[in-house]
Amino acid sequence: MDTPRSILVVQLRRLGDVILTTPALEALKNKYPAAKLDFLTEAPGAQAVAGHPAIDEVLVYDARGVADAVRWALKIRARRYDWVVDFLANPRTALLCALSGAKVKAGPAHVARRWAYNHHMHQSPQACYAALEKVRWLSGLGVSASDAPELPRLTLAQRPELIENIIGLVPPSRKETRRWPAASYARLGQLLRDKHGCRLKVFWGPGEKDLAAEVVRAIGAGASAIPETPTIAALARELVACRVVVANCAGPKHLAVALGVPTVTIHSSSDPASWTPPHPDHRFARLSELHCIGCGLNECPYNLECLSRLAPERVLPLVSELLDRTAVRS
Repeated sequence: MDTPRSILVVQLRRLGDVILTTPALEALKNKYPAAKLDFLTEAPGAQAVAGHPAIDEVLVYDARGVADAVRWALKIRARRYDWVVDFLANPRTALLCALSGAKVKAGPAHVARRWAYNHHMHQSPQACYAALEKVRWLSGLGVSASDAPELPRLTLAQRPELIENIIGLVPPSRKETRRWPAASYARLGQLLRDKHGCRLKVFWGPGEKDLAAEVVRAIGAGASAIPETPTIAALARELVACRVVVANCAGPKHLAVALGVPTVTIHSSSDPASWTPPHPDHRFARLSELHCIGCGLNECPYNLECLSRLAPERVLPLVSELLDRTAVRS
C-alpha cells in the first residue's frame, strides 16, 4: 500500500459521531503528516471541527436529492484522493466512496454495503470507547492507537484554569430511551445546590426550551437556562464555563468531553463502554442491575425503568467526586 498524498475522511452525521471521529483524524495526520487530509461532513459537524489542526479542508456536504448526490460524487472524484475512509457507510456515502476513484476505499466490514470498499475495517471483538474504536478501524492502514490522543479534542472555546461554581445540566435527548426525567434533573440540581452551593445552568437546543424551563422552575433558586446558542461555538462557550456537566448520552456530552469539561453521563439504553471514555474526569450512572440495561433500543417495553428508577441521590456522589478535582474562582 503506497503512502497517501491525499486522504478524505467521511462522517456526515451526527454531532457526537463527528466529534468521536477527531482522534482518528489526528491519528491519520500524525502517521501521514505530508498527506492532505480533508473531512466531509454536514453543517453541524463542520461547525464543531472548525479550525481543527489535523484537518486541511472541511467539505460541507449539502446534498438534498439525487442530482446533488451525483454532483458530490463528481466533485470528490475530480479531487483524485488516494484514500477515502468512510466511517458512516450509509447508502450515500458508500456510493460516493465507490465512485471516488481512490486507490484505497475503506469502510466497515460488518455493513451490508461493504461491496463499496476494497479495504474493510473490522470491529473490535469487545465494546470499547467509540473514539478508540474508530482509531482501531484504521489499523490495516498503518495507524496505531499511539498515533491518536486519548480523548477527542476541539478548539472552539478555551477552558479557563479557574471557573465559577457552576454545574451544567443537559436534560434533552432526541431519543426517549436516553432521556432521564426532567424531575430527576431538577432534584439533582437541588441536591447539588444545597450541598455545594453551586449555580445550575440548564442547557437546551432547538425545540427544547420548554423542557429546560421546566427543570429551572423545579430547581428554583440558583438555576437558570442558558441563552439560545445558534452555533456549536456558542454552545461550547457555555459548556467550558461549567465545573462539571451532567448529561444524557447525546451530542452535548461528547462536545463537553472534547472541550476538557468533566462529565457525568446518564446511561440507560446506551452502553457506557462505547460512549463514555475510561478516564477519571468522566463518570457514568446507570442501573446496572437491570436485566435489560444497555439494550440499545429506541422504544422501551419496560416503561423506561432504567431511567425512572435511577435516583438523583445515586448520581450525586459521582458529581461530588468530580467537583473535588476542579479549581473554583472565589
